[in-house]
Amino acid sequence: MKQRILSAIKSCLGTIEYRFRPWNYKPNELVVLCMHSTPLQRIGRFESIIEFLSGHFKFLNPGQLGDYFAGKLQSGPYVLFTFDDGLRNNIRAAESLEARGARAVFFVVPDFIDSPDPKAYYLKNIRQKIDHRVDHELEDFTPIPIEDLVELQRRGHYIESHTMSHLLRSTSTSPEIDREILGSKQWIISQLLLRATMFCSPIQTNFSVNANAKKQIGKEYDYHFTTFPGMNSEMLNPQLIFRRNIEVHWSLGQIKYSLGKADLARWKGEIALFQQL
Repeated sequence: MKQRILSAIKSCLGTIEYRFRPWNYKPNELVVLCMHSTPLQRIGRFESIIEFLSGHFKFLNPGQLGDYFAGKLQSGPYVLFTFDDGLRNNIRAAESLEARGARAVFFVVPDFIDSPDPKAYYLKNIRQKIDHRVDHELEDFTPIPIEDLVELQRRGHYIESHTMSHLLRSTSTSPEIDREILGSKQWIISQLLLRATMFCSPIQTNFSVNANAKKQIGKEYDYHFTTFPGMNSEMLNPQLIFRRNIEVHWSLGQIKYSLGKADLARWKGEIALFQQL
């Protein structure tokens, strides 16, 4: 009940902000979306989200990130889709994006992919709380198979690291950090024959990344996608990429709230803590 009330409040606030205080993003702004499950019965809803976003943003493909952070792209604002965990039902989302000429980044968890019981692994180590009104099919709990990851990459999407196990924490030891950050990169290189350049920290970045991990990420990857919302145009920092969490089952008002600016101020302290690491 509490979560429903909070969702309703955000939906109302998002609708009001969108109506009375237009976003007015700068031409060099990049809104990076963080999404998770995209179940079959919600694909129509996902496509309506794409349609809504296309009225406000240009789609940025992952291969353009270098030009963006070099300050070469000034004709936006832009939006980039990213999907955490690499769920099998994301394959349908990829197809919907391709139909509109867009491509996404899929952040995968190798231990989830290699697990002999991936559904149990997912429920224990990745997402303990499930809304079964949204996720109830096997593909909503299991990973994209390796052969499909290779195919997604062939079609222009990017397959990148979301740690080795999804269990990276700020309390992790040096060997654990090496496995989560370097090990996941090596897995992508060996299993998918890809050059891993992007890392996405799990849970909440300040809960999962300490100073040692931050240094390792900067050494091994060109880009660090965080859990902080914010304006990428203000920093143009590839090691501190802000993302906006939205989910396919959210109301349009909730999505507007997440994409707006009203909620950004409360994150400044968390971002400052990360910068001080």
